[in-house]
Amino acid sequence: MMANGKTNHTKPPESKRIYLWTIPRSISTAFERCFVGLNNAHVEHEPYCTAYFFGPDSNNRSLAPFLPTEYDYSYQNVKTRLEEDYPGKNIIFCKDHAFSLGGRYEMMATGFTHTILIRDPVKTMSSFHRIANKPKLLSWSIHTILPDGLAYKDLYDLEVHVRTKLGQNVTIIDADDLVRYPEQMIRRYCDAVGIPFQLEMLDWDSCVNVTKSWSRTLRLLQFLGGIYDRALTSTSFHKEKAEKKEDVSDLPDEVLEAVKICQPYYDQLYQKRIIPEDRETEV
Repeated sequence: MMANGKTNHTKPPESKRIYLWTIPRSISTAFERCFVGLNNAHVEHEPYCTAYFFGPDSNNRSLAPFLPTEYDYSYQNVKTRLEEDYPGKNIIFCKDHAFSLGGRYEMMATGFTHTILIRDPVKTMSSFHRIANKPKLLSWSIHTILPDGLAYKDLYDLEVHVRTKLGQNVTIIDADDLVRYPEQMIRRYCDAVGIPFQLEMLDWDSCVNVTKSWSRTLRLLQFLGGIYDRALTSTSFHKEKAEKKEDVSDLPDEVLEAVKICQPYYDQLYQKRIIPEDRETEV
């Protein structure tokens, strides 16, 4: 009711729904933290990934039989939850892995602007190899956890689907650009998806309980393997992660073979990425 006694029929702004699709070990959880600290944002962490590995529709339960089945994470339940209204929140942000859809594009939540985060396969595959071989994770390997295209083909295929079937131009960012030029890249990302940039996106509080809204299994994986440790304890992006070069000669054959599979898909997506201003004038 307004002061003059008339009812205010001003409609609240509609929520902007943003999906970030990526691959494992891509600094995507750190990017997710740009949104976790925003008071007007609701953030979802890898719901389809939970469905893929631990949900009732999963064909991958043998990979971690010691972890509980997440009965609330059927693909249909995830889709329905993502399409719900979240009162008081005008940004709905979700981060996930494209391979976790398993080609079930009909299960993609509607109403989202789709975006992609990529990273050099040498960095992702070497990092994934180190994580997967932690003793508490049963000595998993790249090929036992990831599908045939090792997540990059799934990301490439999803970009094609969103562009050709949904009619969206997919905003693509590269992890090295993000950590070298965080403000430029986040500003450009916000502009591309139609939300205002906020300075809080550049620095975040490491004490915030980011995992409280995660599925039980992902919280347990973090507890057992510490796979998100760096992202959860960080307070900003670190440029040295972009500058650091992996010594390819020291990488095991499994990693080198994986990089060879991923590289063509990465290269094609890389050509479509948002370019930071500092690189636009580079020769």
